Amino acid sequence: MEPKEPASKRTERQDEMDRFWDIDALMPIRRAPHYAADTEATEIVLEPKKGESPTSKSSAIPPKKEEPERHFIPPHTAEEATKERTPDAEYSPENSLIRTVRLYRPKSTYRYYEGFVRDATRLWKVKGESCTHTPFFSYVPQYVQMNRAQLEWYLWWRENFRQDRFLTTDYSYLLLHAYEIINLSDQIDPLQGQTALCKLWVHYRETFHQLDAYLPEWICDYSLIHRLPPPELLTGALLVAAMSHCALKEFYVPTAGEEGFVRALLIFCSNYDYHKSKFCTPENEKLFDRMILGVLRELTQKTDRDGKLLATVGMDHSRMVRDAYTGALCAYPLKKKIALEYHSFSCSHELRYLVTDAVKYTENKIRAALGVRSRLSIYALPTQIRTLIDVYLEPRLPKRESVHAKQEREAAEYEKLYDLPRTPLSAARAAEIERLSWDTTERLVEAFDGGTEEESPTPIPPRAEFALSPVVPSFEEPIAEGESMSGFSAAMQSYRAFLQAALADNGAEQKQIARESGKMPDVLADEINELAAEYTGDILLEECDGAYAVISDYRSLAEDLIQEGKD
Repeated sequence: MEPKEPASKRTERQDEMDRFWDIDALMPIRRAPHYAADTEATEIVLEPKKGESPTSKSSAIPPKKEEPERHFIPPHTAEEATKERTPDAEYSPENSLIRTVRLYRPKSTYRYYEGFVRDATRLWKVKGESCTHTPFFSYVPQYVQMNRAQLEWYLWWRENFRQDRFLTTDYSYLLLHAYEIINLSDQIDPLQGQTALCKLWVHYRETFHQLDAYLPEWICDYSLIHRLPPPELLTGALLVAAMSHCALKEFYVPTAGEEGFVRALLIFCSNYDYHKSKFCTPENEKLFDRMILGVLRELTQKTDRDGKLLATVGMDHSRMVRDAYTGALCAYPLKKKIALEYHSFSCSHELRYLVTDAVKYTENKIRAALGVRSRLSIYALPTQIRTLIDVYLEPRLPKRESVHAKQEREAAEYEKLYDLPRTPLSAARAAEIERLSWDTTERLVEAFDGGTEEESPTPIPPRAEFALSPVVPSFEEPIAEGESMSGFSAAMQSYRAFLQAALADNGAEQKQIARESGKMPDVLADEINELAAEYTGDILLEECDGAYAVISDYRSLAEDLIQEGKD
């Protein structure tokens, strides 16, 4: 027997097990913060430093003096900060939304791209020779970064590019050529340089999408510095893409024409895209484009000379200062700061609301012409503009056909299918028709009667070659009653067994009789009905449940025929 554990030890173990679940016992002990009993302010006296008189300064700390805020001005710009700068050039473009262009030199001078300009001038007229492609990469490509093979490939690619042969090449070679055009303004005609930059972007933007972030901006800067109009090469979708990737959209917008200001209004100055409407289906898309573009063109033609739309809405007069050729390698003499004053159509909220409502109002008119009942919400379209749109669309929209007129038209078209052809009366034509009908009659008689005159039941009348005689239909005279009954009874002599089975509604017996006679039950029934029709003018048997039965009105007649056969 094991010794019994003392009670004190059991109690200690139980307490230890209970403390295992005590979380507070595991946490560190928190000490209460100590607070000073005295919270009154105390004066602090600083002892004077060695060599200083105790009375030279006040023992208390003096308050800090507020000094005016100062800005550091570099020595070479001190004069520029005190007076207004004079632009190097100033002009006003013609037929453009840009009113004034001012060109300034940059404030800081630099000379670290002069070597690139010298190399570009030396290599500009060098013609390349055929060679293989050599890869090249650089964030800011320059001639000194290329080896001999890369330089030879670049010259060969550039030679083909000048002759409108666009070889596959690397992105860095494209940037290098753009840098050449920008920095060699003395060597290149500005109009040729603008065209080259546009071709560089147009033919390689699908392969290198990063060109969209630079070339539209550089083309704009190059054109403004050299006083060039928007490039004619950019039209349609390319013009829209150039405006989309340029901060100064107004540079690419001519003031007239569907491809210019009207389309720019529709794309950049409307909050509603009608192409996403469920009623702008492929068959109606051309109608939507024609009507909406026509309405906007009509609105722009009703403008004042200063650019106000319908003399009620004006564009925002905006200003912009931009550094030319941002992100490009550009020497100091060509680097410019461009200050612009222009009419901003994309930033005018009033114009945006007006164009959006005009597009929606036009689509509502198109929906009404197509028979669609739903309408778009129009918020604030002036009555004058509504009237102008109504007058423009009235003669151009397709007329909606009423329900009654549509039903009459469909009925008339359906009846035309049954109209006989209208031909003039002709005696010769009538005689020809009669002759053809007699020919058809002869063929039918020969086919059914064996082609002999002896077997022909009726003689064929002579043909009427020229005389027009009316054709009168002839009907057989009914057979006399006594003669009919005796003849019918004699003709039915061989069919009495089948007729008796028909009276008894016995289909099995009918099939047996037909099998013994070597004929089908349908053939026997047809022969009986033909005889009945010849003598009485009506049939005697009818099909019933896969067999033949005597018509109820003629049961007594069938019984008489069978009885006469027995007698």
